[in-house]
Amino acid sequence: MSTNMDRRGFIKGSLVLGAAGTVAALGASLAGCAAAPNGAEQHAGGNGGFSYPAGTTASDFEQSSAIAEPITEFADEKTYDIVVVGAGTSGLPAVLTALEEGATVACLQKESTPISQGNGSSGVILDETTDLGLLRWIQGYREACSYRVNLDLVRFFAEHSGETAMWMARMGKEAGYPPYESKLTRTETADGSHVTTMRNAFGVKPENNGNLVKALAEYAASKGAEFFYRTPGVQLVKDGERVTAVIGDGEEGYIKFNATKAVILATGDYQNNDSMLSKYAPDLVRFTKKQMNKTGDGMLMAMGVGATMTPVGHSKQMHDMDAAPMAMTGIPFLAVNEEGERFMNEEIPMHYWDETLRFQNAEDPGKFCRIFDNAYFETAKAWGYSPSSVELMENYIPGAVENPKGVVKDLIDTHRCDTLDELADELGIPADALKKTVERYNQLCETGIDEDFGKQSKYLAPIAEPPFWGIHQWIRLTAMGGGIRVNENYQVVDEGGTPIPGLYSVGFNAGDICGDVDWSLYLGGMSCGSCMTSGRYATIHALTGGLVPSKPSDDWEAFRAEFVDIA
Repeated sequence: MSTNMDRRGFIKGSLVLGAAGTVAALGASLAGCAAAPNGAEQHAGGNGGFSYPAGTTASDFEQSSAIAEPITEFADEKTYDIVVVGAGTSGLPAVLTALEEGATVACLQKESTPISQGNGSSGVILDETTDLGLLRWIQGYREACSYRVNLDLVRFFAEHSGETAMWMARMGKEAGYPPYESKLTRTETADGSHVTTMRNAFGVKPENNGNLVKALAEYAASKGAEFFYRTPGVQLVKDGERVTAVIGDGEEGYIKFNATKAVILATGDYQNNDSMLSKYAPDLVRFTKKQMNKTGDGMLMAMGVGATMTPVGHSKQMHDMDAAPMAMTGIPFLAVNEEGERFMNEEIPMHYWDETLRFQNAEDPGKFCRIFDNAYFETAKAWGYSPSSVELMENYIPGAVENPKGVVKDLIDTHRCDTLDELADELGIPADALKKTVERYNQLCETGIDEDFGKQSKYLAPIAEPPFWGIHQWIRLTAMGGGIRVNENYQVVDEGGTPIPGLYSVGFNAGDICGDVDWSLYLGGMSCGSCMTSGRYATIHALTGGLVPSKPSDDWEAFRAEFVDIA
């Protein structure tokens, strides 16, 4: 009989009950003689069994780092004011804010390094926005989200994201990784009001926010923050109604991290947990996942102490901004599937492509091609778009440029060929089918009526002038936009809406700041901006009970002179 059993296996077979405090164990309540709670899955264990938290299953936990069985024996115990779980886009702002507010802080990270995605963040600059303009912006965003968005969280973003954006730029500069661009956009409304937003861009591709959070982590460590890498948070501890600690799975054993002020869950979404994905977004299971290790750990931990998930359906991000220049994604050129057949009206925006692609009978339905000819630039300009130049497009053709700039080299997938046969070969689709589709499409262009999908006649342009171009798009799941229910301060709430003391959930581990079927592109960079804003201000609330930082970055004129390119 083998005795090679890890801690997770051991704890599943042997439950040891401690006398001090209540170990929430991600909400696994000992069953004893009582029936399992409503919606809870029963597990028969060696000591009478236990119930998984309501709304969860054994499979949810098996595919995560979270542990449902109570843990009461620890290799070590540490105490801090704030304990952040997750060193990413939300976690690092939380850590740095805790330091700024004079608190002691620890950060648990499942991976061996900080992790983040995206190329920047956005915020609303209140100094350059009228009161009515802010309200109109909030209403516009709600409309873009089909009114399913949590209004409290939108207001939270609108009121605090501008200060956060300025603060993040300064933190990046102090850490040696400032934004290479801080760009303003002012939007006027018919009633004379206006709103101004700012987007910080950190790192030119292939660099991204991942480079930023690594620099921020080193900076935070130099200021006294303690990081525990390869140490996932696995369950929460409660004393009465309050969350008082999180248990980390360290290399030498379980570590109990006491938090005198709060535990802040910044663990990201659940896209890599097939059990959870099948439950909350079953139509996405076949799509390739862009991230790794996003297994819903923080959500499962929170549900264990009485939290609940936001109602289905959860918003998601399904993008491809790497195969070709971003400027090309919105232009309604001919689209064909992997069989070389046209399958949609190409006026559908990029963030809704997946809604059509999911009906494709393919192992990975996220792949398709966009086809156009060498007159694309003039054609797109005539349609009112701003297409990329041939020179820029060549950066996205594999092998065309020795050292392409501003791209993720492994993901570029744009092709240019003299014939459709050659183009089909490079795209990996049937040549005969592509030629037949182009022939039919050109006929529709000639008549000016799209009898197949109803695209507006103004967007019908023949594919006739060689060389021919093709972009092989790959729509993958970038992020899930549904997490744990929180209130207007990002405090985790129970089923009745009452805050659970000592527990916050931020970033993609929290709430429904976007309630539409797909993540709205109403404001570019808002997803990362909301992650940073919630991480910063949840920490401020945990430490002060309010939402006013002790050292705000609110001197707009000084910031603008230092960071914003006025020209």
